[in-house]
Amino acid sequence: MVDDSIDGRIGFETDGRTLCIRDALEGEEFPLRFDREPQPQPALPDLFHVPVDRAVSFEAESVSIPAYSSVFLRDADGELVARLDDSMDFPRGTYFLEINGVTKAFVRIPDVAISATGATDLGAVELTFDRSTTVTVGARSLHTRPEATITVPDDPTALAEAVSVLGSSIKEFTPERSWPTLRGYPPRVRVGDELDIPSPLVAPDTGVEVVVRPTYADVYRLSTLAYYLGARVVVGDAPAIRLDTGYVESLPTEGVALEERVEELLRTWFFLDTLARTEGYVKSDRHEYEQVGSELPFYPPNLADSSMSERLMEYLEVDPETVEPYAPEWPTEAVLRPVAEAAELLPHLAHVLAPIRVRGSSDSTADAPVALGMSPWLNHEEGNSDADAVPTPGDTPVPWGTAVLTTDGHENRLERTTTARGEIRVVALCDSAERARRLRYALSDPEVPGGVGEWEVISDPDADTVTAVLSDPGVDVAYCGLPVEDDRIIAADGAVSIDGLRGAPALAVFENTVNPVFGVSTVENGGLSSIHTEATLNAGLFRSLIGLLCYGVSTSASVALSGTEDATRTRIVGDPGFEIASHNFLVMQIIRVWSENPASHRIERGSVLSLSARAGIEQNQLFDEFQPMDELSGRLGINGPTLDSSDILALLNQSESIVRLNGHLLLPEDVETEADIEELARRHLSSDNEPSDRVYERCSE
Repeated sequence: MVDDSIDGRIGFETDGRTLCIRDALEGEEFPLRFDREPQPQPALPDLFHVPVDRAVSFEAESVSIPAYSSVFLRDADGELVARLDDSMDFPRGTYFLEINGVTKAFVRIPDVAISATGATDLGAVELTFDRSTTVTVGARSLHTRPEATITVPDDPTALAEAVSVLGSSIKEFTPERSWPTLRGYPPRVRVGDELDIPSPLVAPDTGVEVVVRPTYADVYRLSTLAYYLGARVVVGDAPAIRLDTGYVESLPTEGVALEERVEELLRTWFFLDTLARTEGYVKSDRHEYEQVGSELPFYPPNLADSSMSERLMEYLEVDPETVEPYAPEWPTEAVLRPVAEAAELLPHLAHVLAPIRVRGSSDSTADAPVALGMSPWLNHEEGNSDADAVPTPGDTPVPWGTAVLTTDGHENRLERTTTARGEIRVVALCDSAERARRLRYALSDPEVPGGVGEWEVISDPDADTVTAVLSDPGVDVAYCGLPVEDDRIIAADGAVSIDGLRGAPALAVFENTVNPVFGVSTVENGGLSSIHTEATLNAGLFRSLIGLLCYGVSTSASVALSGTEDATRTRIVGDPGFEIASHNFLVMQIIRVWSENPASHRIERGSVLSLSARAGIEQNQLFDEFQPMDELSGRLGINGPTLDSSDILALLNQSESIVRLNGHLLLPEDVETEADIEELARRHLSSDNEPSDRVYERCSE
């Protein structure tokens, strides 16, 4: 048996007056300090209004919470009372503390008045009660990694049984599961000799069955939807969804039509769940309900307490075209070959709710990728045979505008610590002193992009230097502008093969390459992702691409927003939603700006989902002028208001926003004043509308 599960996701240990919460899945510990030594006794998780993995109760009169946490106080019904960022007093009542740190912790404090101090200077939060009471501490693992590993043989029927337990990571099957924090990472799948499902994993009991034919194509196409529904996957004569109400939703039998219907159902049901949860754990006043509510035959929150089957029966009454314009874009979509090896990608794709299509050869010995990824940020090469233009794994060369998906990339991400924005290390390799001069100038003038911590440009490196850089896990971004020949990189004193190196940068960029062999080797060596461009990037594009990657923008969005995709055909290795830099902002806001005159600018906005910012999260807009209500993250192309140049400058200086002005990326370091914005707009309006290579040169002239 391959079983990397733990003895319970959450454990509690005492050390004097400290109760230590141990998140065994994450390998993290979180201390809470009380006025006396806790004497914990098992408690019912149902005491909390949100899911917890485990809970304990004991007597206490005060609690101290570490400074590196955010703390919210909620009332007995779960309504937000206050964020504890200052000294505050609260009248007698029953309260819940929601604590966000290295794990998700909750403290139930019944029938007390509370005095809270601290947090104003990032100190610990201290809460003192007016009397001793029985507190209950509950915790939920962040569950950002698989809990166990399922082994499956080369048999679609066995795989169907394994897919049935992918939903074991979901905390509950109310509409609240549309929040990504309640959808833990599904268990791994490994191809082996026989079916082996570790004992901690059980198929959820949701009353829903997904029927598949005993083929890899059927199982793959329906796996993400089955995961989200927590459905048991069973083999039958024709694809269908069976509800315990007795209703059967028949699905198309033809492959492309089946894919389209499954994605349609996933999008519609997921979106309606996000509306049904609006009066749930985290109450929100949702903009999308204002847009579609009048077209729905029901009030979504009224379905929150219905069974899964009852909700789906209601959801089936909704025309998918009604909700499609308001649903988030999938950050990753996948195309799998119908081979056993592709099964190992299913948990990683389900984790981001990626729709799956099936194309290509079923020959397991074929020398071709088992999967390709697509992204809303990449304009992939249209296929020659399918009307829906889905790229095919196995086409030669790999279709441009796609990502080669590998299990290694996802596994490396689970094991590798992501560097924080502002501390990213960049190394660029180039084959001439003149190119090195241009790249150094691009990175440093007028200022180094804010996400970069260390950087170096090396001219005419020898083979040892190339090998050292491309095998160094301490490098976050390695940019290789050296010539290539077949599967070797040409250094000053010879050719270098990176196949089989013991280590790799987090991400590598390779210029003038069509075959992504170098990127595949980078990921196999321990990296997360790579980018291949068919042409040499000019200095401005180099700066823009590096700036976005180091800012924490996903790989595919960095390629698109930097202008790289417009300049040259590109290919990616690794999930297109991977980010290289971590940051404190859940979602990156995208602002596209078109100047109507130098002082007035029309806005189109959107936001980027990724492997860290997954479908289901909500956001507040930076400006109320956009619209004051909460809305789902991940939508693109939303029309915004007309803003003046000072507003554009303010947007540019927001740490979670990316601004493109008249088709050209602006980094915060590129412009300083409102006058700079107006000058760029003036030059654009008076020119042929072709953006300059170096936007900051135009500002400083």
